[in-house]
Amino acid sequence: MPARARGLPRGLAPLISQAQIYRRLSAMARAIPRRIPVRERPIAIVVLQGAFIFAADLLRRLPSTYDIDVAFLRCQSYGSGTKSSGRVMLLQDIDSEIDLRGRTVLLIDDILDSGLTLKFLTDHLKRRGAKRIRVCVLLHRNPGSNASGIVPDLAGFPVRSEFVVGYGLDYAGRYRHLPGLAALVRHAHSGKKQ
Repeated sequence: MPARARGLPRGLAPLISQAQIYRRLSAMARAIPRRIPVRERPIAIVVLQGAFIFAADLLRRLPSTYDIDVAFLRCQSYGSGTKSSGRVMLLQDIDSEIDLRGRTVLLIDDILDSGLTLKFLTDHLKRRGAKRIRVCVLLHRNPGSNASGIVPDLAGFPVRSEFVVGYGLDYAGRYRHLPGLAALVRHAHSGKKQ
């Protein structure tokens, strides 16, 4: 069935449905308490803006008895294009009163691509005192190929080279609201290189 018939805007091809995402999130949520026991005083740190929907749905699936704090930070490496700028900017840090010393951080991001952003953030959070950092991503691009050495502890789905939008991920601020994940079709946005 063509993408337009499935309700996607022109220039997008379906990749992963909302139902597939929800099934995977349930499995990931079951794994979190086993990998980060409550005695490690877990705190989920969500990378805005791309991970907000993923993190909200994932964290709501955790058992209500699992004691985890939640904080947010915001950084940028893509700007309005489809390629990483190669530079990470921390636009908003977690609140200064949050003490990470001796705690395990569940760092939640939308995608592990080059690893540049997650390497920057893991180094930053270690400097803030985190004892251990567990990386959790919705998407892992070309697993085994990032030069940063970052390996996710939890990953939802592998993806190849396609530029992915929907479920919180955007292209120039568009498509975050889509319930599933879709690939940006190259010719539809010929002004931007992939």
